[in-house]
Amino acid sequence: MILSPKDQITTPQTAVIVINFILGTGLLTLPRSATEKVHTPDIWISVILGGIIAIIAGVIMVKLSQQFPDKTFYQYINEIVGKWVGSLLSLGIILYFLMTCGFQLRAMAEVVRYLLLEGTPIWAITMIFMWVSLYLIIGGINPIARLFEIILPLTVILFLVVTFMSFKIFEIDNLRPVLGDGVIPVQKRSKNNGSRFFRA
Repeated sequence: MILSPKDQITTPQTAVIVINFILGTGLLTLPRSATEKVHTPDIWISVILGGIIAIIAGVIMVKLSQQFPDKTFYQYINEIVGKWVGSLLSLGIILYFLMTCGFQLRAMAEVVRYLLLEGTPIWAITMIFMWVSLYLIIGGINPIARLFEIILPLTVILFLVVTFMSFKIFEIDNLRPVLGDGVIPVQKRSKNNGSRFFRA
């Protein structure tokens, strides 16, 4: 099956989409939410290990896409594991992304209401995001990639501003003691952080 031009993007566009996907609202909320749940200064190790897990998963997906060119995940998964198992995996991926979309939609609406549109009903902000998303999805992945190319500079600038502002309150002593509570808390949280990198 040959993909139509509207369903194909270039390598730089793919890189832009991945960067925007990582530099989302989850990146700003991940450190705090993870620290509140674990209650250990070793959470920075968990974040790094979670990132490594996400990178390994990304490399696997890239290699599979190279091995099955012009095919989507839902097409080549059936050739790898069979029709029935492939259908179950495809259904699981669809459900995962539906839940991720709901989480991201709510997170973005909360951030916009808190920082920009204070007092605006959450449903109004949510509906605007849903209408824009639906409009982009109908056009295929090309409009989404072009939109990400436009907002990438703004996203990077905001990320750098937040990072540089954080240097004023950063203290190296807050990272110690290293592994004071052992390896188990770090290992447990690394698995969750790896999945959050994909929906950040």
